[in-house]
Amino acid sequence: MGFLDFPNPADWFTSVKDDDQKRALINAAQSAMYSSWITFMWRSGSSRLAQWFGEGAAMQEAAISAYLTLSNLETKNFLTLTVPQDMLNADLLAKFQTERKVK
Repeated sequence: MGFLDFPNPADWFTSVKDDDQKRALINAAQSAMYSSWITFMWRSGSSRLAQWFGEGAAMQEAAISAYLTLSNLETKNFLTLTVPQDMLNADLLAKFQTERKVK
């Protein structure tokens, strides 16, 4: 093909024969994607430029809310989230509340 051949995730899934391996690969890929997005939002929000524009706090709060929402999937062994340690400050996490509506 071209000069740079990027890996094709669809080929990964079709090459795996076992359903448990497919599930583990999907979980790992999604865990990496969500963890990197949360980390990106947290670190970008803490930059001086984002703080100067006034969007830094919003970006950091978005990262925390995404982490708290997705952490429910961690308890079900679906995701493994890896996030910055300074984001897990108890004072920061205490500012958020999750409400569930039960039918």
